[in-house]
This record gives sequence, C-alpha cells and structure tokens, in this order.
Amino acid sequence: MVKQGTPPFRIFNPPVVNPSLPPLPSSAVLTDQPGTIKQADLESPEALAALLKKEAAARNVKGMRLTDPMTPGQVSALGDEMAKFPGSFGLAVTVRLDTEGDGPVRAPSAQSGIKLVEWIHPKGRIASLAQVLKAFSKAGTWNHVGLSAERDRHLMEPFMRFAIANPNIVHSWAVVEPGHSSLVGPLSLIDSFFSTYSRYSPLPGRPFWQYVSDPFQLLQYLIEYGVKKVMRWRVPPGGHAVNTLGENLGCRFVKPQALLPKRLDEICQMVEYSGSVGTQWVRYNLERAFLIAYVTEMDVVVANSSLKNPRPEYIAALNDRAGMDLSSYLERGYTSVRPEYRGLGIGTRLLEELTSRAGDRKVFSLIGEDNIATQKIALRNRTRKVSTFFSRRTGKQMGIWIPETMLDAL
Repeated sequence: MVKQGTPPFRIFNPPVVNPSLPPLPSSAVLTDQPGTIKQADLESPEALAALLKKEAAARNVKGMRLTDPMTPGQVSALGDEMAKFPGSFGLAVTVRLDTEGDGPVRAPSAQSGIKLVEWIHPKGRIASLAQVLKAFSKAGTWNHVGLSAERDRHLMEPFMRFAIANPNIVHSWAVVEPGHSSLVGPLSLIDSFFSTYSRYSPLPGRPFWQYVSDPFQLLQYLIEYGVKKVMRWRVPPGGHAVNTLGENLGCRFVKPQALLPKRLDEICQMVEYSGSVGTQWVRYNLERAFLIAYVTEMDVVVANSSLKNPRPEYIAALNDRAGMDLSSYLERGYTSVRPEYRGLGIGTRLLEELTSRAGDRKVFSLIGEDNIATQKIALRNRTRKVSTFFSRRTGKQMGIWIPETMLDAL
C-alpha cells in the first residue's frame, strides 16, 4: 500500500502561461511523491483509482500526474477503473513502452480520463511499438515518448522517422541526455529528421508542444482544450499567437494547364512523398490529368488528389491482368494528405467532389489489398471493389474500386 507517514500527493502549481498563448484556469495539479505508491497499489487498480478520486476531490483539482512507472497492463487496468468515474479529473501517467511482455497491450477507454501518457524505456520492434501508440492515440490519449540518448540509440533513427511522419500518433517526444530531463525534443533533431513534406514546403512556425516545457502545464492544456485541438496548434515565428491547423483551408479544382509551375511542382512532390505510388509517371500523368484537386492553408499545399486520363498502355495492362476494359474511365488517385492534417476528413471530401465533377465519364480507383485505411475511405465514399489482380510493380494484390452509382454500367 501507500508508504505510511508520507503524503502520497503534493500540489504543483504550473508556471505562468505566456499571455499570448491560450489561457488556462488557475487550478493546480496534484503529483505523486516519488516512491510513495508501491507495487501493491499498482496491482490493485480498484484501490488506486479510489485513492486518486479521493485525493482529487479533497484538493479540488482537475489534474493529477503519476510519475512512478507502470506497465502497459497496469495502466489499462487502472483505466478500466477510472472509467467508472468519468469526468472526475484528467490523469497523466508514466508507462514503460514494452511490447515484449506477456500478452497484447490494450489501450484504456476514452472515458478513463487518462489524457497524457509519458512513455519511457521503449523495448521491442518499431512496428510493435507503433501499434501500441496507435491504440492509445485512437483512445484519445496524448502520447509523449522519451528516448535516452545512450540506451535507445539503436531506436533513434527509425523511431524519429515514424514520429515525424505520424504527429497524430506520437504527439510529442524528447531525447534525454544523461542527467537531464526535458519534455521538449531538441529542435536540431527535429530539423535533421524533418519529413520530406517539410523539406520541400514547410509549414510556418513550430508545433505548440515544443513551447510547453512542463508536463504539468501540458496536462492542463489537454484537460482544458482536448487532445484533438492541442495537437493541431501551431505557433508561428515570434511565438505571439497560436494557429489551429485546418481552420482556414482553401480547396480548388483546376485543369493542369491553369496551375502555376511552382504549384504543380508542389503537388508532384506531395504525390511522390506519399510513397504509395511509383514516381516515374507522376508528372506526366498530372500534366495530362482531367482535373486536379488541391487544398491549401497558409499558402502551403496540404492535400491533393486528381482525376487522371490513364495512358493506353496502362489500361491495356489492367485489361490483361484483371480482365476489365476501363478505356472509357478516368482514374481517381494520387491522393495525398500531409500528416498534420490527417483525421480531418479532407481525403474523403476530395474523393467525393472529384467524382461529382467527372461529368459523363466513369471513374475507377486502384487500392492495395493491404491498404485498409484507404479502403475504409472508399467504402464511406460509396465505392465498391469489383476486381483484384497482382501488381508486379508493387509486388502485392490490388483492388479495382468503382463508385456504386457507376456499377450498373459494367
């Protein structure tokens, strides 16, 4: 049980917020005294949840932070108990990111009140670590991952590439040098691992979390504004305001001849950087496309898609492998959404509006059989798979998808 004679929690008042940043309530945050919560408490989630609820009510606080490390299984069990007291307070926990233990890792429900997980000591394959982080992100938890510059050196490069390419999954991170602790990852590392999107056309400013060096303050922001909003905050140069990504989107549908060369370059780079298509014919196909759609914010292309006029040899190859004559069809594809803008429904909107602008032409799309996310978007967009074939270029099965309204023409 909790170590006798020592109060298990103490009040922590986060630093004063920069007045140019979003305001926060003046309420304090509770944090545990290191070492006062023992293994027996972690093994009894019912008792620990009851203790947390009692302490939060007695101190009239909205946030609590547990710094003694837990296992993924322990935090899942605690989350189940916390879900019985929805809305009581927001909780930050420290968890070992270990996927080599017994059994699968299960994320707590969104009703658990667990707003922030500070992951430490990553252990396992990158693919397995990514699955855990995805599950917690989907449950509405902010994932902060701490890496040790000494111990985790072998994970540094692959993890950083995953984190920068998936800011909706790894919300913040830090590389901790021996003897130091920081919530914010060094900006030099961010620059060196910047995604290919940002190398070509960077978004102005920096993610908001890089301006919050204190985990207590970050917890307060997550409680007050929610994970989905805070993750889209960006601080422009000068640090005197906060912009929310996705609030000022502009969507355009144009013929390729109407695009400025610089904009066409940017769209070609977006398609190539997505990594989902071969790059040999990208510019050729876009220059001859039936229609190009693109979305901008702050004068940066953040998403795009197109209706292509397929090359005759391409159509012949599809006919040979899938047994379908698509010579009268437009191909809907080259859809790419920057990582920072995923989850806003932009891709779905582009597909819907492109289809409605096809006129009297019919439309098809190619989707990899392993691309479950895009298949879900296609289904929501009332599109159905009508055939499959093996692609020698990709080395995998591909599906041919056609909008439901056009299926009677087959």
